[in-house]
Amino acid sequence: MKPLTNPSARIGRTALAVLLSGACSAWGDVLFDNVRVWDGISTALTEPTTVLVDENTIAGIGVTPSDRDAVTVIDGEGRTLMPGLIDSHVHLTHTFAGPGVQGLEAMTWEEIGAITVASAREHLMNGFTTVRDMGGMSAGFKRHIDNGLLVGPRIYPAGGYITQTSGHGDMRLRSQPNPQITGVQYSNLERLGILRIADGVPAVLTAVRENFAGGAAYIKIHAGGGVASEKDPLHTLQYTPAELQAANEAVRNWDTYWTVHSYYSHSTNQAIDAGAKCIDHGQLIDEETMARIAREGIFLSANLGGMSPDLFKHPYFGNPANPSYHKARQFQEDASEFVALANKYQPKRVFNSDIVFSSREFFRQHMDYEKYISGQWFGNQNTLVGMTSRGGELAQLTGKLNPYPGKLGVIEEGALADILLVDGNPLEDLAAIGAHPGWFEAPERSEDVTSIRLIMKDGVIYKNTL
Repeated sequence: MKPLTNPSARIGRTALAVLLSGACSAWGDVLFDNVRVWDGISTALTEPTTVLVDENTIAGIGVTPSDRDAVTVIDGEGRTLMPGLIDSHVHLTHTFAGPGVQGLEAMTWEEIGAITVASAREHLMNGFTTVRDMGGMSAGFKRHIDNGLLVGPRIYPAGGYITQTSGHGDMRLRSQPNPQITGVQYSNLERLGILRIADGVPAVLTAVRENFAGGAAYIKIHAGGGVASEKDPLHTLQYTPAELQAANEAVRNWDTYWTVHSYYSHSTNQAIDAGAKCIDHGQLIDEETMARIAREGIFLSANLGGMSPDLFKHPYFGNPANPSYHKARQFQEDASEFVALANKYQPKRVFNSDIVFSSREFFRQHMDYEKYISGQWFGNQNTLVGMTSRGGELAQLTGKLNPYPGKLGVIEEGALADILLVDGNPLEDLAAIGAHPGWFEAPERSEDVTSIRLIMKDGVIYKNTL
């Protein structure tokens, strides 16, 4: 550890953090004093101690620099210091896309860009210093966050949705032709690279490789029916074993992993057989499949709000005129055993918000509720591990494509300096990170989660209300 006597190399990034976040920021080495540490794994907080950050890395715990004047000292006053949160299933391009798929298809690129800027900031201000974008985004937006032009979390992008014709990711309007048949690319979202319709082994290989060309860190494939889509009944099995195995081979050649959108056992097992390392959703699987996921160390990323009866108060999913309303009803009927099975077998479950087609107010209510309901169903410590160290473990599966080499989701020497300072003990009460038992009845709030007093990402402070 050395004092940063000439901070000019970081002034640009830091100044932008101040300008865009309205928060206090600092550069150089930072010493958090008088903090109780939750490291992302343990079942208890430490006694009051110190955490030293050297530029963007945690340099030590329980250490005191010989020259305290050479560091910025932040007195935690006994608060909890913990890792920045990780949301392992977001859609930054869709979060605020109001009237659903039709509304998104009708948007121009600058409207989608504006939504993405707002969504990225909201996630960071909710304590999420890292997100896994599950489709619709290449690496361009991520680069501008990394270089400080925009404020947002670290992003692990999957690139455009890879979907079969009439699959969950096929967001074309019914009036729009399939370009593989007509030769005319008529869909706005295809033109923008947000989705890729790929039928057959050659087309799947091309789609995977095209996503890698755009900077994807891993690949997402739609292997079964979904709720927020119109052309695919929920029960459908999507893609053939040969198509999935081709995708797996292409992904392995790039030293990363692939995940699948899948709800039921048949699509989940077909994907695992082909080489998938993560199941996104999975709430409708049977006991045998849940046991397999746990036994084979497959990651499970399931959003929980969709299983709440309050879902039907949502203006999109609660509207009987939308096909998604009826699919959501079927989903909830078939998901009745999920919580019990996940608690019995304890798979590698990560946090997943999957918030789409919402207003800013609904986003905040949903995020607060998603944190709360996870704690209610799976326990606070298990929820927090899924939001931190286990999410960081999933990020490591990107191998040589990892855009952020280093350890995420933990407070330990050598880990990347993504840090929250919160009021209270989150192991006892998730309100410390903003959890709220209300959903649509929750009071409207600003972007500020008041219990999260400080947010540091990559050694830069984006919020400080101490």
